[in-house]
Amino acid sequence: MIKSNKVKALQREGKPAFGTWITLCPHPRVVKILATSGFDFVIIEMEHTDFNMETVGLLSMYARECGITPIVRPPGTLKPHDLTRPLDAGAQGLLLPSIETPEQFMEIVKGTRYYPIGNRPMNLRGPHTDYFAGDPKQMLAHLNSETMLVVMVESQKAIANLDAILKTGAVDCVMIGPDDLSQDLGIPAEMQNPILHQAYETIFSICRANGVPYGLSAQTPEMAEGWVEKGCTWIPYQNDAAMVLNAARAVVPKLMKAGGRT
Repeated sequence: MIKSNKVKALQREGKPAFGTWITLCPHPRVVKILATSGFDFVIIEMEHTDFNMETVGLLSMYARECGITPIVRPPGTLKPHDLTRPLDAGAQGLLLPSIETPEQFMEIVKGTRYYPIGNRPMNLRGPHTDYFAGDPKQMLAHLNSETMLVVMVESQKAIANLDAILKTGAVDCVMIGPDDLSQDLGIPAEMQNPILHQAYETIFSICRANGVPYGLSAQTPEMAEGWVEKGCTWIPYQNDAAMVLNAARAVVPKLMKAGGRT
């Protein structure tokens, strides 16, 4: 059988899904560690890394086998093959940066969904089908249903058009990109600025009104708890680089103190 999407299943039940990002170490063992740790999904970053398609395909297929949902953030160009190649390589969803209009989004929908929704190039023997030999119509329906399109809201224009984007009925989840959004709001990197948090509330409200899951990243468990209280069910936690850096920064001063070097 073709594998189902764990994140979509959790969100259908109204339960939060927790994941993290691979931005630093594109090795299958990292995927295994994250899966064994209990994360629900992993975002494989292409927009801000030098990962190539071979790397993305390897990580995506291995994630499927480990039982953790692979989501790929493609390069910011969002050209058709930047989208369909990760999906054919096994990604169970795409994190779409800088979506600002319903027209822009629907072009992506048409290119990444199979008939009768779109015209995604047909290929039913690959990692995305787990090499399952089934009824083609059932396979297409399963892939259309289980492939996630997560829209990133990163600008004031996106907020203004969010209701229209969600009313297309094709958005599986909304993720706020706080860094780029803060910059567009004229308060770059001011993560605690009330202007930014008011924008969050506006986005949450629009998503709730349309019955679409939503969320954003958390840097601490306490932050994640706060997002859950606000109804978030999509919560990426830190990333691999942050986890390594935070762990090292926490322990090295203690080592220096133990060695009399403070």
